[in-house]
Amino acid sequence: MRSLPPELLRSFVAVAQTGSFTAASERVNLSQSTVSQHIRRLEDLLGQALFERDTRNVRLSPHGDALHRYAERILDLMDEAVTSLCGPVLDGVVRLGLSEDFASSGLTTALADFVQRNPGVELAITTGMSGDLFRELDEGRHDLVFAKRLSGSQRGRVIRTEPLHWCTGPRSSLTGDEAILPLALHPEPSVTRTRIFETLKAMNRPYRVAIVSSSIVVLKAAVMAGLGVSAFGGYVIPEGLVRLDGELPDLGHLEYVIDHPANLSKATQALEAVLTSAARDL
Repeated sequence: MRSLPPELLRSFVAVAQTGSFTAASERVNLSQSTVSQHIRRLEDLLGQALFERDTRNVRLSPHGDALHRYAERILDLMDEAVTSLCGPVLDGVVRLGLSEDFASSGLTTALADFVQRNPGVELAITTGMSGDLFRELDEGRHDLVFAKRLSGSQRGRVIRTEPLHWCTGPRSSLTGDEAILPLALHPEPSVTRTRIFETLKAMNRPYRVAIVSSSIVVLKAAVMAGLGVSAFGGYVIPEGLVRLDGELPDLGHLEYVIDHPANLSKATQALEAVLTSAARDL
């Protein structure tokens, strides 16, 4: 039995509906030569001319007119089957606020997969510190925020709980036993910064802020160079840094949460599910 490949039918229907190989190629996002090849292959499979051509017009032949009715039904049924099994086609813009340490973690692969599977969705990602992201969410500037929350905060839905570790460079001279501990930190309103200050003050541990930067790259470089120690969640410790097991107080755990407005688009709901699954599997 001869089969009708769907890519050939899509090109055929596009030419039939537009009356132009050029317009059809734009509709199916293929080159004009590829669309022409598809039509020739379909005509060879069926042994019938599907279009009547002259120098200006492309019209369906009687056989083409008959096939057109079947082709539209076939493609509609295929789309209906995919939608039934996989959900509706997603489109629109999703504005995601992402804590910078997540941007350097395995979540980037999940985000790339989401974009590839949903070409109709425009994903606009803003990275920043958790406190800023939550404030911007309240101002209506994000549709979804994935970040850390302060101890005692009730906002968002907890996706993952992760221990917070002191970190240093493998060749750093800092041991954590320094009389005054030098720190490399994010600026306010960093959740990690707040946790470090609260912990050290509770232990009466002297410290000084040696480096402040909103960039993970800069903080990593500073820690690698031995200018200060810092702290990161276990699964987002920047590559190259090592845990510092010295006489430093335990920093406890951080809660990583997803927060969003009450009303979400289908695309935003789908992205939330992807991020939730990816974060729990890291």
